[in-house]
Amino acid sequence: LLLLQVLLLIIISCKQYESQDLINSKFTIDKSSVKENSYLSKNLDQLFKADGLTYFEPDYSGTAFENYYVKNIVIQNKSNRKSNYLLFFNKNNILTDTLKIPENHIYSLNVDFDNDKKGVAVGIFDLHKSYFKITNKFELNKNLKIKPLSINTKINHCPIPVELLSEENVGLEEHFTFGIENQKQVKVNVKAPSNDFSKWIGNYKADIEITRTDGDYNIDYVIKILNKNDVLITEKINNEDNNVPDIFIKSVSGDQLIMKSKTDDAVEYIISKIDGQYYIMGNTVYMLNPPNDRYVLNKEM
Repeated sequence: LLLLQVLLLIIISCKQYESQDLINSKFTIDKSSVKENSYLSKNLDQLFKADGLTYFEPDYSGTAFENYYVKNIVIQNKSNRKSNYLLFFNKNNILTDTLKIPENHIYSLNVDFDNDKKGVAVGIFDLHKSYFKITNKFELNKNLKIKPLSINTKINHCPIPVELLSEENVGLEEHFTFGIENQKQVKVNVKAPSNDFSKWIGNYKADIEITRTDGDYNIDYVIKILNKNDVLITEKINNEDNNVPDIFIKSVSGDQLIMKSKTDDAVEYIISKIDGQYYIMGNTVYMLNPPNDRYVLNKEM
């Protein structure tokens, strides 16, 4: 009986972290029930901890560079909602990392940042102005791992977004420009919108257990929302406390509250209420253990 319990514990543990096990291992995309450009995939289901999702590969699905290549995967869930992920592979077909692209955003690869960093720029493209407004910047380090960069990180060269590399856009490079919103536009206003705000006031806690190739981590979040202008976030990683500084509420709605940092645009926490359950989400949380992008958050009553 004891042996059976141990075996069950091992199986459950493997199931809980199977997506992380696929990172840093050789990964192939199997396809079944192929219809035009859509298909089913057991391996992708395992990676994204799903069952029977529909996957798409657009015309700009793959891009290769000297020491790595990228696959663009579009996921459609059973509610027909689509999400876009980038899968990064080294030349030995080892899946090294993933990156979720926000809805209605596009991306540039092999972006040349300051200090000899290469990576990804994500943003929104204005076709009329041929202007790529960058909203997020990520470094792809020597181990082909994604790391958020400050929005103010200097870009020395930004290629045209991959989605726009087609015959119909020939000549775009002559007019293509990129950048971020000017300083006045991104200047922080600590007064958050007042829509339905009172229901967000309170204390929230999350206890997250993560197994990565470099070890096991227990991550605790304590979020205290006292009022619209007073938010405290404490992050504890393996019993080491870290107070997240300069946090403000960027926006609030009936089902989502977005918090950002005044000093580092890459820092983002989101409290979301889905079907009565609170979750902690956002770019900072996503980077804990991609491709997992949300964790249960408990509100103290």
